Amino acid sequence: MITADIHTHTNYFHGKNTVREMYAKACENNLSYYGFSEHTPLPEGFACLLYREGDMKIAFNNYVNEVLTLKKEVEEYNKSATIKKPQVLLGMELDFTPNNTKFMEDLIASYPFDYVIGTVHFIEEENIGRWKANQVSLEERFIFYERYYDFIAKLAQWGKTDIIAHPDFVKIHSIESFHEWLKQDRAIQCLHNTFKIIKQSNMVLEVSTGGLIKECNEIHPSPKILEIAAQYQVPISFASDTHTIDTVCYAFSDLEKFAKSYGYTKHTIFINRKPIGLSF
Repeated sequence: MITADIHTHTNYFHGKNTVREMYAKACENNLSYYGFSEHTPLPEGFACLLYREGDMKIAFNNYVNEVLTLKKEVEEYNKSATIKKPQVLLGMELDFTPNNTKFMEDLIASYPFDYVIGTVHFIEEENIGRWKANQVSLEERFIFYERYYDFIAKLAQWGKTDIIAHPDFVKIHSIESFHEWLKQDRAIQCLHNTFKIIKQSNMVLEVSTGGLIKECNEIHPSPKILEIAAQYQVPISFASDTHTIDTVCYAFSDLEKFAKSYGYTKHTIFINRKPIGLSF
């Protein structure tokens, strides 16, 4: 059984529910750990229209303080409780923008995170979520996928995060051509090159049901990608990437079967940036 959901969001940026509403739902799901991993402010020149208006630095600071307050409350409660509540973990989902290393490093150093999730939502200044795949040729799509994995490799080489989120986010608006790319020798070589670097970085790969509620309607990562990750014995973490109470621990039984089919028997969480393996 999966006992941790560590990629989750709140209404501080573009989730639907508060920190305490999300945590209350987590308490209904037999979890041992629940991690909050809100999006971070973006460096100058980058923008996401999904994020709420206003100063994101203030919103992020408020998010951290609320999670830390909840974390302390739960720790105190669990000291004497017979039935324990899920341990609260503080994380963040950091957008990797390789030309802004100081900005990213300052964010990481600013708060007592249990873990940092690294993600690639931008290729240079191209927002993947707004990329119009249907307006370019198949070859141009293939090139775009390969550029995406170049950025994933750079994220791993940077080595400052603990987890790599939804490692095929690039497929969300072009699932058919992404699977066509996965059939190509060039794709397999690209992925092997990427996972060699991920393995060397000692990072954890996220396996998430977040893709099941996106246009692509598929677990992150695609089967071929998890197959290659397993060949390199890259450890995994589990997540729903939820933005609402309705999808906390979403389809985790499916996620468990999926991971076990590639030989995985443990998932990883982090406490104070230290990895802990949990059986499932």
